[in-house]
Amino acid sequence: MWKSFVNKHSYKLGSSATGNVWRHKHPTLAPGYTSRILPCASGSAALFKRCYHEDVVYGYRVPKEVEYSDYSPEQLANRQKQAALVCLVNAYRSSGHRATDLDPLGLQKREHVPELDPARYGLEETGEKLSIDGILEVPVSGSAKELSITEINKTLEEIYCGRVAFEFEHIPEIAERRWFADYVEATSKDINHGKAKKRRFYELLARSEASKLCI
Repeated sequence: MWKSFVNKHSYKLGSSATGNVWRHKHPTLAPGYTSRILPCASGSAALFKRCYHEDVVYGYRVPKEVEYSDYSPEQLANRQKQAALVCLVNAYRSSGHRATDLDPLGLQKREHVPELDPARYGLEETGEKLSIDGILEVPVSGSAKELSITEINKTLEEIYCGRVAFEFEHIPEIAERRWFADYVEATSKDINHGKAKKRRFYELLARSEASKLCI
C-alpha cells in the first residue's frame, strides 16, 4: 500500500542506509513536504515526519530567535524624557556611515549629513548633563551615566563617523540591532590594533579585492 502511494504521489530525492527520502506532490499534503520512508519487516513501509523545514517551503531555514534583555522601567522612563536625544542617537546609528572618513588620501569631500546636527532635534549646549541610561551604551566615569550635549555629539562622531563605518539598521531583528549598537558603542574606544595587525587587515582586504577581479 505504501509503495503504491509513494510511487503515485511522490518522487525520490535520494537514498541512504536508513531508507529512502521522498518529496511528496500529493495535493492534500503540504507543498514541499519531505519525509523518510523506512522498510518494515512485514514488507510495508513506515512514513516518518520530516525533522527539518517545518511549516515552510522546502529549502528555507527558519531563522533562530534572538533574545536580548529589554529596557528596564527606569530606562524606558529616561528614553521618554530624553526623546530628542534618542532621535539623535538613532540618526547616528542609521546615517553615521554617510559622514565616515574612508578616504586616506583626503581627496574625497566628506558628505554633510543634516540628520546628525543636534540642533535639528532642539538639542543645544547649556552645560546641563543629560542621562544616557538606556540610550547610549558608552563607558562613563562615575556611577551616574550623564554627559553634556557636546560630549555626546563628540562621542557619537568618534564612533560612527571615524575611519570605520557601521551599517546595521537593515537587520530585521530588533534584538540583533540593539546588541550590535550596544557592543560597538561599549567597545569602540578600547580597540587599539598594533602595526602588525593593521598590516594583516590590509593584506586580507587587498586579497579580497583582487579575488573579485578574477571571479
